[in-house]
Formats: sequence, C-alpha cells, structure tokens
Amino acid sequence: MPKSERTKIEHNANGQGTIFWSESRNRYVAQIYDLNGRRITKVCKLKKDAQNWIQEQRQIREHGRSTNSTNSKLTVTQFLTAWIETKKFRSPETRRNYEGAVKRMAPYIGNQKWTKLSPHLIEQMLRELEGKYSGSTPHNSYSILRAAYNKAVKMGDIAYSPVSKVDAPEKNITSTSYIPSADMAKIYQAASLHPYSHARVEIAMVIPMRPAEILGLKWSDVDWELKTLLIARQLQRVKDDGLVFRPTKDKKQRRVPLSDMTLEILRTHKSFQEMSKGGWPKDYELIFPNTLGGPLDAKRDHKWWSDILKMAGVGHYQRYQMKKTALSHLENLGTPVSTILKFSGHSNISTVMSHYAFSTDEADQRALAGLDALRPVLREISD
Repeated sequence: MPKSERTKIEHNANGQGTIFWSESRNRYVAQIYDLNGRRITKVCKLKKDAQNWIQEQRQIREHGRSTNSTNSKLTVTQFLTAWIETKKFRSPETRRNYEGAVKRMAPYIGNQKWTKLSPHLIEQMLRELEGKYSGSTPHNSYSILRAAYNKAVKMGDIAYSPVSKVDAPEKNITSTSYIPSADMAKIYQAASLHPYSHARVEIAMVIPMRPAEILGLKWSDVDWELKTLLIARQLQRVKDDGLVFRPTKDKKQRRVPLSDMTLEILRTHKSFQEMSKGGWPKDYELIFPNTLGGPLDAKRDHKWWSDILKMAGVGHYQRYQMKKTALSHLENLGTPVSTILKFSGHSNISTVMSHYAFSTDEADQRALAGLDALRPVLREISD
C-alpha cells in the first residue's frame, strides 16, 4: 500500500472512531470512545482488523456496555479472588471449593492480566486439569471462571467473556459407593479396640450423618430415656473465624432413634472420656472432641479415619462413604421412605436414591434367589 494512503487518517462520523497508520509501530491504530467517555485504542496489523474492531466497539457501546475495564491491571488470580469476596455463600465449604478452584487454575493462567486472557490459554489450562484431576474438578473450574467473567461483562467491566468461546469439559463424576460388608466388618473390628473409635464408627455406619454433623454432636443431644439422638448442628471451619458451630445443611433439626446396642457403645465411650477430662482447659460437652476437649478439626478426623483403615488392612475409603453405607443398608432392608428421609436429613427421596443408597451385594444375592424361586418349572418331555 502506498505510503500516502497509509498515513491518511480515516475519520468516521462524530464519535464513531478513527483509524490511522503509525510509522513508529508499523501498524494500524484504531481509536474510539467507550460508553464512559474514555478513549480506547487497538493496534492491528491489517486495516480490515482495525475496521472490524471499531465496528465491534460501536455495537458494544450501543448495547449500553463499557468497552474498558477499570481494573485492567489485575491478574486472573486477583480478579477471581476479588470476585469471590463479592459473593454470598450458603456455607464455608462452598467458599473453600471456590478458593480451591482458583488455586488449581493459578499455575496455568493466574499471572495473566485478566482482561488479556485468551480462549487458547483457557483451553490449554483445561487440558492440563483434565490430565491431573479426575471427576468434576476441570468442569467446576471452568464453571467458576465462566461465572466470574460473565459477571464482569454484565457489570460493563469488559466487552465479552473469553470463556464464552471455550466448550465446557466433560463432567466425569465417579460416584463413591457404599463400603462392602467384608471391609466394613474389618473396619468395625479395628475401631472396636478403642471406645472413642468404636462410638465414632458406630454412629457413622448406623446413622446416616454427615461428618460435620457428627463432629457437632453434644452429649446433651442424647436422650437416654427416649433412646433418641438430636442432630441439630454441624462443625465447620470458617475463614477468619476458625471452627464454628453452624446449623445443619438444610437448616433443620432432626431426631433419630437409637438402638440399645448403640446406646451401650456410647455409654462406654462416655465413661472413658470422663477419665480424660482432668487435663482439659474447657469442656465443650462434645461427643467427639479433640484431645483437649475442644472442637475437632476435620483434618484431624480424616487422619483418625486413615489410621483406622490402615489398622483394618483395607483400601482407601472416604469418611462420607460411611453415611452411604448406612443409607444403603436401610434401603436394602426395605425401610419405608419416610423413615429413610427421617434418618438421612434429606427432603427428597430421589436425591437419596441417586447419590447415597446403593444396592449391596447381599441385596443382589437375595434378588437373584427370589428370581430363581419365580422361574417356571420345566416339564420333562417324554418320547
């Protein structure tokens, strides 16, 4: 293109943008005022790219959106962290999940300027996450990134979300199941060697409770005469506040029956606990406290569980699988739906059946035996 044509400034109608050739940059420069009256600039190698950009900015401005971010110097990690601070979370655990996702994304895109993040970098990050993490981790990271950028677009901080150009990864969820009876027996046997562990496993495998609910139990929740247990709270770690007692996940209390055997196991545990109270600075009346009588951190409870599994000589199971084991046994025993919901703390039986209750090996064998009994008897055909 002749130099005279390059240096010619292309003026559009008032406020519709300008394009000119920059000798120092050896590029075309496009400029336009955004919705807030700020002049923004784009440097392009080709004139048609500059023209397309000007047209795109006009359309964005006409739809009432800003084309320039007031926080353009933030990195992706800083941007996501600031976004998390503006959200209201139903539970500390949800917030920790969001913060964990930001940490997982940080090595791949964390230091990028958030307004310069490209779809290619996002795709590359997702491939790395899919290779490193199983289950729904990559999909959750994508969802959090998309939500943050969509909010920025909605607020007019950026013109468009780079995440919108990237397909969501597959949500590969491998649901954990119940603990098979053979391993359950080994775990129970190992736990029975100590009153604390015996009571902890008894409560978890007989009564379908969340680990946080178990750590929130107090002795006052046990009604020894009516043989019931009140599930009224859960123990969670809250940022800046430490371990805090909070309402149950559904904000409702529930009272479940206890068998004589379970009550006896709890009495034994309570008796041994009384002998340890002399060294406690404060008694929180917890059924499962830490060694000083205070609230027990989930990490310490997880360590206890790992030690029990090693003693039992079984493979790895999650603490949450004890709840699934209890619910699976309740369902396989033919327990009425109303009773299952009462024990579980869920209001929807479909949720229980989809995620918590599984057919046990024993139930499968009973089903096969029943089908065998229903099989028509074949008559012998004589010649």
